[in-house]
Amino acid sequence: MTPMTSVCTATNKDQLSATNFHGPLTPPSEAGSDHRKGSRKASVTFDLSNIPRALANDFNDGSLLSPSISSPGSISSIDISAQAVPDSILVALLDRENEMYELVRHNHAFFSSLQTHLQSKWQRFENTLYCPRSQMADEDWLERIGRALNGTPSLLEKFKELVGYMGDDDHATSCEHPSFADVDLTLIRDYPATLESFPESYPQFFTNCQQTMANENLYKSFKQILFAPRPDMPDDIWETTIYDRLDRWPDLVAQLKEIVAYEIED
Repeated sequence: MTPMTSVCTATNKDQLSATNFHGPLTPPSEAGSDHRKGSRKASVTFDLSNIPRALANDFNDGSLLSPSISSPGSISSIDISAQAVPDSILVALLDRENEMYELVRHNHAFFSSLQTHLQSKWQRFENTLYCPRSQMADEDWLERIGRALNGTPSLLEKFKELVGYMGDDDHATSCEHPSFADVDLTLIRDYPATLESFPESYPQFFTNCQQTMANENLYKSFKQILFAPRPDMPDDIWETTIYDRLDRWPDLVAQLKEIVAYEIED
């Protein structure tokens, strides 16, 4: 029996040497009788005793981890600076002048309708439209455009929508602009041709007058005075009579002042 044991031992050593195994991957097979009885197999284990120590230490080396995990103190903060929008900015146009050119180009149909509505005043309207913010603040810019589109609220609302108006409409319409309160109505008489063209240029104003007065005689009387030639009626009498006719309707006075302010503007 002894020689056989030596042979088996030598044979096993040769096989292990040939396959270059440093340790068993699985434990030796259990006794055949246990396997036949359906006993549970032992779990697979790995012998890592022969792995070089330097390689094993690499897995615990913090240098292999990302900086955000290994060294929280080394995280560099990212500053995001935000600038508050000034109260003077009322429209969503950063470069108002140049962006208006693009806006007109992409909304040709709408601005063509504005040109048709304004007729001879279109060129003057364009000068306002493309005026840089450095020369005219948004509030003044919108005020002038509002004057030009007076009597056509649908066009004005569409324009505000296109430019991204961010103001308070309730506040804007709740009170009259101070600049209109001091408008001298008699100055429009310096431009008789312009005054005569009011019905064509501002048809909505006259429609408002007719509907508000609800009296055809009052409406005709107002128009007769408004277009009275200077030689026939001095300025002081003309102005007093105009205010007398519109005394009951301050909204009509405000509309007329807006129109006159726009027309006499340099």
